[in-house]
Amino acid sequence: MRGIAKLTIIVAALVAATPAGAENWSRFSSSDRTAYLVDQDTLTAVDGVVTVRFARIPTQGDAGDQSHESEEVAIRCSDGQSRTTADVTHGPDGAETDRVAEDGAWEATPSGGVYGALKSFACDDMRPQGESWPTIAAFIAAGRGS
Repeated sequence: MRGIAKLTIIVAALVAATPAGAENWSRFSSSDRTAYLVDQDTLTAVDGVVTVRFARIPTQGDAGDQSHESEEVAIRCSDGQSRTTADVTHGPDGAETDRVAEDGAWEATPSGGVYGALKSFACDDMRPQGESWPTIAAFIAAGRGS
């Protein structure tokens, strides 16, 4: 019984130490004011729909300021349509401060720009090239991609 109890404690400790959801953020676009990162670990289809998460992060700011916005977008590869399912605001400590769930109509995904890139990642198995970060905080701490 003691061996089983020890094993249970070890397994529980490992589960507690493992992040709830792995993240793998890669920059796929940027402007002079905003860096766009996609969480590549969200690029998995469920029932023909890929729900991808991406972030808009200011390219300027203090390393301690983790303010940014993220968006969750559902993409149907079968017909090339997409819709935003959530808009999320994150405060200076990186914590979620506001979440707006959306249930809008499916619309044709533009072929270019941010949403076109997301569709290419979700449906064409394309991936951004370059460095990846395990968290948004790591991206910001690394100089915001500069």
